Amino acid sequence: MPYKTIWQANGIVWTYSGVLTGNELLNSNFEIFGDERFDDLRYQIVDLTAVEEIEVWRNHIRKLAHLDMAASRSNPRIKVAIVTTAPDGQFISDIYKQYTEGKSPWVTKIFTAMDEAMQWAQAE
Repeated sequence: MPYKTIWQANGIVWTYSGVLTGNELLNSNFEIFGDERFDDLRYQIVDLTAVEEIEVWRNHIRKLAHLDMAASRSNPRIKVAIVTTAPDGQFISDIYKQYTEGKSPWVTKIFTAMDEAMQWAQAE
């Protein structure tokens, strides 16, 4: 499996590995939107540190951003922490922020270390 979804008390952590495709990125989000735990989420951590190759295009990120903006109407209290050390990961994170910044109540921040992302995401 190219990604793993871990539910926590008030959050979710996605760990992606290998080749990350746009469809996998979208599908991982679809999994949580219909889940009854979604309304209790306060953070999402997107861990891209084990990704070796990214096959995600701008249209995938646009769809993801629009899905998240729609989901933010149901739960506006989510922080999104993206963990990446690769230029490609930084690039798709920047594109996501371009689509959502100022249009969504969700706050997105990019990190290079998981512990920093977790600390930020879990802070009130």
